[in-house]
Amino acid sequence: MSDTTQLADAYLLQSALKTDPPIDVSKSKSVAYVVDGNQGSYNSGLITIDATSQLTGSRGFGSLKDAYITLPYVITGKSTGSTDIAENINRFAFALKCNVANVVDSLTVELNGKKIVTETEYKCFWNNLRAMTELSQDEVFKHGADMHLYPDSWYSINFSGAAGPTGDGYSNNQLEKGGKLDSTISQAQEGIQFNNGFFHRLLLAPPIIDSTEATGANSWASFGTTATKQICQQNGKGSFREYSYSNITAASGSTQDAKKGGQWFYMLKLRLVDLHPIFKELDLLANPQLKLRLRINAGTVEISGTSTTMRLESTTMTSGQTCPIMIASAASGNANEGLLQAGAKLSFSFGPLGNAFTSTSQIGEYFPYTTSRLYIPFYHLKNSTNIIQKPVKTIRYHDCFAQMYTKVADISPTVPTGQLNAPFALQVSGYKKNVKYVALIPLAETSAGHFEIAHGTPQYQSPFDSAPWTCMPGASIRNFQVQLGNNNVFSSSQEYDYETFCDEFSKLGAINGDLSSEVSNGLVDSMQWSMAQRILIADCSRLSQKDVPQAIQISGINGSATGMNLLVL
Repeated sequence: MSDTTQLADAYLLQSALKTDPPIDVSKSKSVAYVVDGNQGSYNSGLITIDATSQLTGSRGFGSLKDAYITLPYVITGKSTGSTDIAENINRFAFALKCNVANVVDSLTVELNGKKIVTETEYKCFWNNLRAMTELSQDEVFKHGADMHLYPDSWYSINFSGAAGPTGDGYSNNQLEKGGKLDSTISQAQEGIQFNNGFFHRLLLAPPIIDSTEATGANSWASFGTTATKQICQQNGKGSFREYSYSNITAASGSTQDAKKGGQWFYMLKLRLVDLHPIFKELDLLANPQLKLRLRINAGTVEISGTSTTMRLESTTMTSGQTCPIMIASAASGNANEGLLQAGAKLSFSFGPLGNAFTSTSQIGEYFPYTTSRLYIPFYHLKNSTNIIQKPVKTIRYHDCFAQMYTKVADISPTVPTGQLNAPFALQVSGYKKNVKYVALIPLAETSAGHFEIAHGTPQYQSPFDSAPWTCMPGASIRNFQVQLGNNNVFSSSQEYDYETFCDEFSKLGAINGDLSSEVSNGLVDSMQWSMAQRILIADCSRLSQKDVPQAIQISGINGSATGMNLLVL
């Protein structure tokens, strides 16, 4: 708009003439919580929260748009090799991967006795895609800490087919002091050895409980000497339980804490709107008959190496599909420098309210409660006539079907050289109605040439990799086409990065289809998308039909030098 002066004057005049009416809608607000029904058993990784009975007869109107889950999440580091690790583990040994929703593998929702969202694996990939396209930088600034959402950089991604300072396979865990740009011509490193997002998430490490409780967290007077644990427990801050090196070298089995190097107790906040978009539409409900079933990612990763190198030995998932932690580098000046030595192995076990190394019975002194909880705000309206007279509301929401295809775009050679140029053609299981879009996420095929020992471990299960927030770095897919029924989505196969980003990805979840700049959202720019988050989008909304099941076929050519696994959302 060119005549901004007159628009400003018009706005000023309208404001001067407008009388502000009184706003008096509610008389009070309360927050009710619902305790899970696990009765202390969390080994399966499944958590069930049933608000049907616990909220029967509740007064007011519950807002599921405001609701959130608090989940005590425990990570334990332990020396598990024939030789003990060489040093103490510090609080910055790892951070959660970008987006706290990655701890949730799948979700089932029942409302008023009807299942409206069914369990689907790899749901966290869709939640990451929604966060990338819907959130704004201002929301990251405000909610980044409680969401553990500080996006990973593409230019800090490293690759090594053998043990290295940052681990093997793809890694994005570097915090090189000085952060110098790579000015060499040998292509021996990534652009810069500093991941800004990982750095910010490391700083979210909870307060330290000193191994001897002789010093308060951060040496702050407010924590005294022995008060840190009580303060963190009472306020639900979470904490890092430090262990002395003598505990690490203690005889195996001498105590339940023998060989432990540290315990991280996180009180995670999971907003329902970040787990599924249906909750954005459930504004005010009288007596909400809600039942949730969450599968939480839980398991153990084991690493080995030397004082300056690391490699993945194994990842064992006992629940879910995704490793939600990212281990810091062992390079000089980084948190895990000097930690490992020949014969030593270090394992990190993670899970809800306990893990393989820490039982649920041990966590009570670090958390104010030893259950997960659903918190729902209730609004008590002064005049509820309008909402009572319209008891039925029609809502529309997206749900997601996910299917993983492994080794469909060739397998990785031991030593990558030229392009594979491997064609792929995928048929999505079953027939789908009302398809809005198809997202194709390329992931590294790791049967050879990636990990020194842990061959075949999925990229998103590596504790060195920033996946699932990022995908296969440098992924090259040509001739991308999606067929819905007998109609092609694209008039010609997609070839170029700029057309795929501008015409498809940047419009997904964007305000006004990314056609206006007054208000913008989205966390991924074209370079970030091209290099590390090359998720291919096909808008199918113009071709799909509401009540007609249609087949979905996806085709293209893997132009990379390594094989691909492909996840279709």
